[in-house]
Amino acid sequence: MAPDRISQAQQGFLLLLPLLLWLLALPTIATPVIGVIPAVLPKLPSLGDCRSRITVPDKDKSLYFTALKPGREEPNKAKAYGESHGLTHVSRVYPQHFTEINRYSGSAKEKRQFQMDFSQVYAERTSGIAYLMLDDGKNAAPESIFYSIEFEKMKHGGRVDKILRIPFTNPPDDPTKSNEEYWVKPSDAPDYATGRCGVHVTHYQIPKGDDKYYLEAKISDDYAIEIGHLEKTDATEPVDVTSALPHVLVITAAKPGSSEDPDGAPLQFAYAGKTWTSDSTDCKFGGYEDGNREGDCGFSC
Repeated sequence: MAPDRISQAQQGFLLLLPLLLWLLALPTIATPVIGVIPAVLPKLPSLGDCRSRITVPDKDKSLYFTALKPGREEPNKAKAYGESHGLTHVSRVYPQHFTEINRYSGSAKEKRQFQMDFSQVYAERTSGIAYLMLDDGKNAAPESIFYSIEFEKMKHGGRVDKILRIPFTNPPDDPTKSNEEYWVKPSDAPDYATGRCGVHVTHYQIPKGDDKYYLEAKISDDYAIEIGHLEKTDATEPVDVTSALPHVLVITAAKPGSSEDPDGAPLQFAYAGKTWTSDSTDCKFGGYEDGNREGDCGFSC
């Protein structure tokens, strides 16, 4: 005969059953698609991150597009056209998925800034002939990333010779055959980005018993692109650092045997009539480590 009442253990199990079922359902409630709690999204990359992660596009190979319909269909069509003709675009010059903004945490404003940053760096690294897919009768909106960021950076950077316009609706079989010039670099424009240039210096200590003193320097333009490099050289006399700039940057160090300690004395810089030292607010130098120290200075160019 079946018992007319359940045991104490069975009663306890029945009381706990709803709680067990709720706990088992938690992962499904939290993430019904993949069944696990998602990882914390990474922060949006900075402008410096974009500059360090980009693969510089080959000369005459950069494609841009603007004034297309919202959505992915027309941009994807433009990208496919470019790829079929050996051109690259902003999504291809960074590591895979790098430019996908929804992979990162951040507000809509912050994600928009990231889009502007990686587009800016793409334009900074473009050189030679660039191609713009823009239909006849249409203009790039002033607020668009192309017009407000990419176009401005290409005009200012000194590396783009011209931009050829390609109609989106009926593009030519060969984009290099386009004869519609959207913009041409002025003949008197410099070949570097003017504004705020920088010099990175490696300052070597003098080995004991030696009278040789060495420096190494790299000059970069306003886009942080190297435009001049002085290999490790004897700096017991002032050294000239040549670059794409119209003037020579001169670096002077204290001479060995002088009243100043050549290792501790500040370096002196001179460019286009302006002088400053490594102790000034224009520079930031670290301490000596493994026989040298490194530092950076900014100057108007």
